[in-house]
Amino acid sequence: MTIQSVNPRTNEKFGPVIPETTSIELDEIITLSQTSLQIWSTRSPSFRANCLHSIANALEENIEELVKISDLETGLGEIRLTGEIGRTAFQIREFANAIQAGDLIAPLVDSAVELPVPQGHPQFVRTLVPIGIVAVFGASNFPFAFSVLGGDTSSALAAGCSVIVKAHPAHPQTSLRTYEIANKAMVDAGAPKGTLALVHGVESGQMLLRDERVQAGAFTGSKHGGRALFDISTARKNPIPFYGELGSVNPVIVLRSSIADPKVFACAYLDSLLMGNGQFCTNPSVMFIPKDSALSAEIETQIIDRVPSPFLSQATKTLHDKNREDLRVLISPKILSGQGKEGAGFYSAPMIFLSTVEHLLANISALTIECFGPTGLILTYTSISEVIDLVMKMDGALVGSLFGDSDDADAMVAGRALAGKVGRVAWNAWPTGVAVTAGQHHGGPYPASTAPLHTSVGLSAITRFLRPVTFQSLPPVLLNQVAMNLAKS
Repeated sequence: MTIQSVNPRTNEKFGPVIPETTSIELDEIITLSQTSLQIWSTRSPSFRANCLHSIANALEENIEELVKISDLETGLGEIRLTGEIGRTAFQIREFANAIQAGDLIAPLVDSAVELPVPQGHPQFVRTLVPIGIVAVFGASNFPFAFSVLGGDTSSALAAGCSVIVKAHPAHPQTSLRTYEIANKAMVDAGAPKGTLALVHGVESGQMLLRDERVQAGAFTGSKHGGRALFDISTARKNPIPFYGELGSVNPVIVLRSSIADPKVFACAYLDSLLMGNGQFCTNPSVMFIPKDSALSAEIETQIIDRVPSPFLSQATKTLHDKNREDLRVLISPKILSGQGKEGAGFYSAPMIFLSTVEHLLANISALTIECFGPTGLILTYTSISEVIDLVMKMDGALVGSLFGDSDDADAMVAGRALAGKVGRVAWNAWPTGVAVTAGQHHGGPYPASTAPLHTSVGLSAITRFLRPVTFQSLPPVLLNQVAMNLAKS
């Protein structure tokens, strides 16, 4: 089996054919990764940080080449992709700086207390050790920031783990070239060969996750694909943690107090909904607006001028179009449509479905359908209690937005409802855009995430790949050589 790149703007194949990784090749890759782990996991945070800085520098030095390849494979455009590489380099450096400063990996010393129990206890030193080999499954919609060198890979490497990435078939050349650049930078900086590896093919990804030498998995993608990998991880003889982001239907609640200018608000909504052709896991999937608002009419007027952008792949378009049609049939909405596009590429017209909260309460399954693309759902309501009732029946999501005035009596109850269903609540801000910072939480109740206690974005992402080990009553000489050395060696 082979994989070949396809230009989403023209549906034309291009570039070299990339063979899928064979079982023999995969075994060799995992063996080398296991060998490299024994070295990489014991190197000092300063050494690992230096290697990570080398990767970030190499990315920026090759930005023009990477953008050119990726634009041909994804159709995302040079401006978007240039910015994404900058974000990727930034988050790699953030992890490098954090581990070098000891902020994320310093041991916790709980000194002995010479008193009777329960007050008294021996000395405990709680440390963090790398979990092992991590299998990372790259996402389609962010070919850099959530792919070969995304937050999963950079946080796992910072933790001291070796990483094997399964490349996404929608951008195989981008994945391969990114890996080549990063691997050379790491090896040149002194990292052992095999610390970072790349495999291609669905079957090789499944075999990778089943291999007992692999100790954790990380994934960003569809609910169907992510759940299948999650089940593999938990069905193993020795189950492993699987940190999956499986898609999200994100709620946006617009209170009566928030819409000062419907024209401006409608434009901002469409910008967020159609950003990247709607191929964001944080787009405003379903928006609740007051029934007597002029907003829906303004959106209907403005969407007529919106033109389509290409999907990432034929598979992405096919799934989107199927889900869009399933949603249309289920709720029979009023349809607000943008412009179409003829040609051989992967395009669908921007479209918004307009219905009522009351109608959806009788068709709640509609809110489990994620239209990953240029499709939005707007529901009108008469009272905030209707909205809360429906939100509480929705699946878990990554993010929710709340628009209103701080003194609005409905703001508190709406905010609490969102907090019960999402991993991040944005106040008077659209959900698209995920800042890479220490306070970020990019996760949420299932199916948004298989591990809602953890984030895949921000410095806390490293905790997914560090396993606690406590040393009790260790003599000082051994404490310095074993426990403390985990952070300083």
